[in-house]
Amino acid sequence: MKKKSNWKIQNLDFAQWNRAQLESILADFSGKRVLVIGDVGVDRYTLGTVERISPEAPIPIVLVQEEKLKLGLAANVADNVQALEGTAWMVGVVGRDRNAQDLKNLLRKSHISSSYLVSDPTRRTVLKERVVSDRQQLLRIDYENSHQVSPSVERALRKQIINRVRVSDVVILQDYAKGMIQKSLAQEVFALAKRHGKIVAVDPNSKTPIAMYGGASVLTPNAKEAEQISGVKISDEQTLCAAGGRILKQTGAHHVVITRGKDGMAIFTAGSKVCQIIPTFAQEVYDVSGAGDTVISVLSLALASGAQIHEACILANLAAAVEVGKRGTATVSIGEILEVLEYFAPKI
Repeated sequence: MKKKSNWKIQNLDFAQWNRAQLESILADFSGKRVLVIGDVGVDRYTLGTVERISPEAPIPIVLVQEEKLKLGLAANVADNVQALEGTAWMVGVVGRDRNAQDLKNLLRKSHISSSYLVSDPTRRTVLKERVVSDRQQLLRIDYENSHQVSPSVERALRKQIINRVRVSDVVILQDYAKGMIQKSLAQEVFALAKRHGKIVAVDPNSKTPIAMYGGASVLTPNAKEAEQISGVKISDEQTLCAAGGRILKQTGAHHVVITRGKDGMAIFTAGSKVCQIIPTFAQEVYDVSGAGDTVISVLSLALASGAQIHEACILANLAAAVEVGKRGTATVSIGEILEVLEYFAPKI
């Protein structure tokens, strides 16, 4: 017999929103300084059409029409911050290769400095190539290394972080388990942030031991990651609460926000036994890649602007509704968030 959960579910419907307050929070995004720390990379999209099958093997031949390069991984988070009128400082590791130069060129186009990137000649810069035809992804090719960075590279990263934490408004730790975010580095980030009174938002990785995130202010796992991190299979509200509560307890975080796709978000707060549920606002889901990057960018900027956690999550969910309607990793603007907010205006 299952033990009954002592968590209470609170559904935050539109009647509980304060639209004027949400708009005020968005207006405060401008100029907020966000230190983004994490694995960086480039997303390459090879777009074309398929008209025949190869005579060499039973595979489609793609007639390439267009190639696009976009900022990927934590660099996409920084790009989202810039698109939302914040100022992003990007700390990450690149190799000494063509992809590193492409990454720096993309950062420059988005008005993000590459000065805080650390070069490691033993690594290749992460590149994820997607071959797409008529909205259908046919193949993805990953170029990357996942070995841990060397002590000298970690020292260089620490130097960049120490110089930026004090003057930032909020810190984002984006862990893609590519070898950059090690326990010693993460714990130093948390210690520095605590010393300077900064919020640290963490997008965790299920491959990383949960103990490494002890000291985070807020964690934003998706449902699958929450299952793997907590060891609880999420199948209903009771198991959802068990997973969120366990992550809270194991990390000592102030908040855990589990993103649930079509089921919205679930917010867990330390010292409370109320799980707040925010519905999804997506009207059409085109591509979910990059949605998590948008969520943590908006959530972090909102918290830096004085928002309560539920207000930050409402805005993040509105932004995610815009992002999933776009192809590939994409950014969202404040204007687009306001448009979605306007759509729900009769209900607010």
